[in-house]
Amino acid sequence: MQSLAISLGWPKLRRLALDAVKSDLPKFQTVKAIMSAYSSLGLVSRVLRDSPLFHGLETAVLDNMVVSLKPEHWPRHKLVMTPEDTLRYFYVLLKGRVKVTRQNPETGREITLFLLGPGDGFNVVSLLDGQRHEVTVETLDEVEALSAPLAQWLGWMEVYPAFHHAMHRYIDWRMQQLSELASDLALYDTMTRLVHLILRYFDSNGEERHPRANLIKDLPHDELAHMIGTVRVVVNRLLSELRQEGLVNTVDGELHVCNLEKLLLKAEQHVRIRKFLSNSVEQSQK
Repeated sequence: MQSLAISLGWPKLRRLALDAVKSDLPKFQTVKAIMSAYSSLGLVSRVLRDSPLFHGLETAVLDNMVVSLKPEHWPRHKLVMTPEDTLRYFYVLLKGRVKVTRQNPETGREITLFLLGPGDGFNVVSLLDGQRHEVTVETLDEVEALSAPLAQWLGWMEVYPAFHHAMHRYIDWRMQQLSELASDLALYDTMTRLVHLILRYFDSNGEERHPRANLIKDLPHDELAHMIGTVRVVVNRLLSELRQEGLVNTVDGELHVCNLEKLLLKAEQHVRIRKFLSNSVEQSQK
């Protein structure tokens, strides 16, 4: 139904629905499908309005953009973007999760740069600089998305100032996330990196900040490992330690924080220990 909604667009879809209602002919059996598609298009617009990519856009502008987007549907664990594809399209997720990764071709080791969910876009760096990038994108769930060529998105950024500002704010946010990832990998041990990963999705009340907070809850340990630059067995051990300390728990395969305050203290403690050990080594070398 969503494909029908996107391909027809708001005006044509509205006309078809009204004609169907007025005709009242038994042979006009498509009215239910058309009205369902009309509802689906409204749902798509609501998802996009909640996305930081489209913050501040007027409804009419967003609707005009939506009807130019191509619907995509991908199964779980499908490679949907290779480095060659980074020069072609920009995508917005409607449903499901994808991971954006980079791999060392010699060792096969993989690092997850971004974990994305509904309302997120991917291929932001190529949208910014127009260059090919050595990243791949793989689905973690069954995924629904919308796409358009990079040139189309760049054209919208020129025509709609609000979209231009929203897109640049989103890109700046993603670049900040990359900077935080680089800092974690360079400065902290694996326990601190894991705790930082968990903390990014919880506020001071221990509740999710945003629907995207659910992104890591049911991830396999090997996927968590890829997000902090380690391996599955290490994540298994670290999560076991956190569970024994009463800081986290796993219920029905989902990771939950039990004591956010103590988890914060855990992160700070590991940072202090790392700093102390580093200072001790420096002193011994003098």
